[in-house]
Amino acid sequence: MTEQISPTNTGRLATIRRLYFYLVAFISLIAGLSALRGLIEVLVPFWLTGAALLETNSSNFVRDQIARQGAFLIVSTPVFLIHWRYIRGLAEKPSESSAALRKLFMYACMALTLIVAIETLYQLIEGSVELLLGRSLVESALWPNQWLIHLLLAGTHLALFLYFAQQIQSDGDLGTEKGWAGTWRRLFQMIVGLTGLGLLITGAASVLAFVWQMLLEFFSDITFMSAGVGWWQGSIANSVTNVMIGGLIWRLNLLRWDTLMAVRVEQGLDTKSLPFLPAEGRTALRRLYLYIATILSAISALVPAAVLLRMGILFLLGAGDSVNVNDISLQLGFLPIGILAWRWHWGQVSAEARHYEDSRESELVRRLYYYSIAATGLVLLWIGLVDLLRALLDFAVIGAASTENNFRTEQIATGVSLIAVGAPVRVLHWRTAQRAAGQDGPVGRSERGSWPRRAYLYGIALVGALLILFELAQVIYRLFLWALDNPNADPFGIETLDSLVRSGTAAIFWTLHIIVIRADSQQAGEEEEVVVEEHPLAPTPPTPQAGEEEEVVVEEHSRRDELISRIKRLDAELADLRAELAALDQDADRD
Repeated sequence: MTEQISPTNTGRLATIRRLYFYLVAFISLIAGLSALRGLIEVLVPFWLTGAALLETNSSNFVRDQIARQGAFLIVSTPVFLIHWRYIRGLAEKPSESSAALRKLFMYACMALTLIVAIETLYQLIEGSVELLLGRSLVESALWPNQWLIHLLLAGTHLALFLYFAQQIQSDGDLGTEKGWAGTWRRLFQMIVGLTGLGLLITGAASVLAFVWQMLLEFFSDITFMSAGVGWWQGSIANSVTNVMIGGLIWRLNLLRWDTLMAVRVEQGLDTKSLPFLPAEGRTALRRLYLYIATILSAISALVPAAVLLRMGILFLLGAGDSVNVNDISLQLGFLPIGILAWRWHWGQVSAEARHYEDSRESELVRRLYYYSIAATGLVLLWIGLVDLLRALLDFAVIGAASTENNFRTEQIATGVSLIAVGAPVRVLHWRTAQRAAGQDGPVGRSERGSWPRRAYLYGIALVGALLILFELAQVIYRLFLWALDNPNADPFGIETLDSLVRSGTAAIFWTLHIIVIRADSQQAGEEEEVVVEEHPLAPTPPTPQAGEEEEVVVEEHSRRDELISRIKRLDAELADLRAELAALDQDADRD
């Protein structure tokens, strides 16, 4: 008797086979590239310097490296090529060329080759900039061998990266992938874009900080030239390389992503008639990328602003000895770059939200952004208030004497700077969220019932309650010790003041959020009452008479027979499709 193979089992076998080929190909690619790198790093120095391979104290090492890396390269190359040939044959089938596992393999290979290419290009450009800035050839990290090693490795990996990118292009669904296939592409683009943005911001800020340091060095006893031999060349070269590499990666990735979005719009693919293919600008990962880029840019602007404000307060309060030129120049370098990046990315987020509107996924990302930033601003505001109030109460209770030099001054400076940053961040994002939650209708109900809002409100309430519980318990504990005439009790000391400040500020924030929670609950209850009150007023359907009841029964039987007949037709069509799929999988197995 011939054993029947179900379509489900056939599909599982095809998935296992596909996973085997992609996994072996990826592992063999890693082994081959690693072996190639080892051979290049061993052979190039001897080729350029003209040294003999059997030189004393290096012959055994060179022989071992050549034998080891050569063996890996000889074995891994044919293994990869054999499996890659089979993979390319599978890609001729539409179902395979659009498979999510294939996209994962392709983007993993692209990420692998891109990382090595960026690493080697970075070292090559950095060393070249150092030479242009006057570093001697003898002191350069590129001379006499490394420049060729970096060049060969960068060229090889860039060529492979472009090859895999061309394979993605030839699949024919770039920008219109479905399901996880599109997710892997967007995840790859998001990681590449954020990496490039991080390098660009840090590099541009470092270059600007170097300019500020040159301008401010006249106010310092130590100039940047006296910090060390060759220090300034290396610092500038590192910053310029970050700008070049990061800017190129960020810009090319952004242009590529925008091009895919424009092509979809031109082809009419971003329409409601294709629910399986949402607009690229509405996808969760695209919005997540823009929001994370906005957060990184905001951090690059707000942190330097807070640090500069703290330095200014310390200087005004007579504690400017702790401020140095390096810190000032670094913050002045990051501040304008962060503001520009913040403004650009926020404008991009707003423009795409207006143009593409929100999907359910992008709306979730928006809420996560607003409530997480509001929570961050609240934490900064709370810490700032605690530091400021502690310093003021400490001065009021203890007096002018301080236990540590500049202790209160630093507390005041830190508190004011954190309040100055945390308060506007908290207010702006919380007001936006509250404006949406305060609306009537489905928009307000959706906002009030969303889990990011509830997680934020109940999370803040929980943390506030715990702070009140533990900090207030410490105050009462010290009061009890004092009441029991304990000689070590200090009910009005610094520790008691700290606990009172922390519990008091936590109680204020806890109360405010409990009020919001109650308001949301009351508004939800009022909406339920309105719905309940509407039902009694709705017109009651007329009761069918005897003859009408028979007609209703006949119509119900007719509808039932129609549904049964339709289900049978769909079952027959589904069986035909399963048989066709099983035949295709069997043909693939024979191939």
